[in-house]
Amino acid sequence: MKPKVLHSYLLKAYLPPFFMTLFIGVFVFFLIHVFTYMDDIIGKGMGAWILVQFFFYSFLTFIPVAMPLAVLLSSIMTFGNLAENYELAAMKSSGLSLFRIMRPVFVFILFLAGFTFVFNNFVLPRITLKSARMLWDIRQAKPTLSIKEGVYYGQLEGYSIKVGKKSKNGQTLYNLNIYDHSEGKGNNIQLYADSGTMKTSADTNYLQIKLNNGTRYEDIMEEEEHRRTRPLMQLMYDELNVNVDMSSFKMRQTEEALFKEHHEMMNVWQIAKELDTINLAIDKKYTNLHNQFTNYFLPRTLKSSSSGKAHIPLKQFYRGLSKEEFKNCIENAQNLVRSSSGYIESIDGEIFSKTITKLDFSIGWHKKINISFACVVLFFVGASLGAIIRKGGMGLPVVVAVMFFLLYYVVSIIFEDLVIQEVYTVAFGTWFPLMLFLPLGIFLTFKAAKDSALFDMSSYVDPIKKLFNRKKSHANPSALQ
Repeated sequence: MKPKVLHSYLLKAYLPPFFMTLFIGVFVFFLIHVFTYMDDIIGKGMGAWILVQFFFYSFLTFIPVAMPLAVLLSSIMTFGNLAENYELAAMKSSGLSLFRIMRPVFVFILFLAGFTFVFNNFVLPRITLKSARMLWDIRQAKPTLSIKEGVYYGQLEGYSIKVGKKSKNGQTLYNLNIYDHSEGKGNNIQLYADSGTMKTSADTNYLQIKLNNGTRYEDIMEEEEHRRTRPLMQLMYDELNVNVDMSSFKMRQTEEALFKEHHEMMNVWQIAKELDTINLAIDKKYTNLHNQFTNYFLPRTLKSSSSGKAHIPLKQFYRGLSKEEFKNCIENAQNLVRSSSGYIESIDGEIFSKTITKLDFSIGWHKKINISFACVVLFFVGASLGAIIRKGGMGLPVVVAVMFFLLYYVVSIIFEDLVIQEVYTVAFGTWFPLMLFLPLGIFLTFKAAKDSALFDMSSYVDPIKKLFNRKKSHANPSALQ
């Protein structure tokens, strides 16, 4: 088979399962994300376009996360199919090594790793920013207007409404009670009506309530004279229109600048700049602590009773004090200790908070890079496993790929937590999962290149048996005669 034909054939065999598994992986992560916030999304009356935008941005944010899984699973499926159909054996019999066969797909994986870095570094921060801002706005929006019979509805700002009964078509309401406390003075305005209707205005900014045959009561609270002469105003009406502001039910667009402080919304250079800022802030805290003790606490502890006299030994100084002066010195020392202890705790808390932020940003910086290397490492693991197990399709390869990916994912999370706890350095904690899988990938690749029976236990047991038999023969030479 000619090299160009072989390269084209291998890429055609690899790309369909790759894009299929990538879509499935992103979709699974997306569903988990959506179901996590489902209670915050349902019942908010969001328009279709807003939900489409939110789902689209949320879907794209999981592409880098699902990329290693797609590479691993598609590699197992592709090379498993080739081995199962004896195509891999045919290529090897023609003089091609496994490394030569893997070369075109490996070149594609290198381009994919570069694309992942570019996407992760330049595109993903913008998409994550839009997704996080929209999620915040959706969560802050109020639920849609839903007034039930016999229950006071208090989601309308400044109003509480109770409906005794609704007509079958839901348009006519009976026995309405409305408490108006929009002026912030309590329920000083009360409205009662035998019937009425509700509808939103054309611009959906107001709820228009039309009341029929009722009474309006108002408690006069502003002027003292009116409270004495006319403490209560009563209005009997046949028809009364009330407009209630509903602007709070609309989703407000928060400024994106408020969400730009997190490392997920930054590229590697912005994160590095932010890390420098955090380091300067931590150094400043230590400098302030040193200056405070040098210029304030320490001089006060060593100050003598007379500013014009030279310093004398502490024992001699305290023996020369009267009881009242000695008591004042002790109280002053206690106050000084409390003040310095509180100051140290305050600075320590601030430094601890900034250190956690620094570690979080450092992890984010490394993750933007090592996810590209994860694609390369997991490709060798998946391709060699596929060649060894000789099974393609969506059965065994999916199980094996998910197990390996879960191992990679769980180890990554565990070591990130250990980095936050300062058990390991950031570099070791973020790169350890790849350090764990890299030797495995090399080992499996060489095993696959030599057509070793990796899962055949006799290939491991037989050499041990031969070793023991050889030792027995040397220990008992008479048995050979």
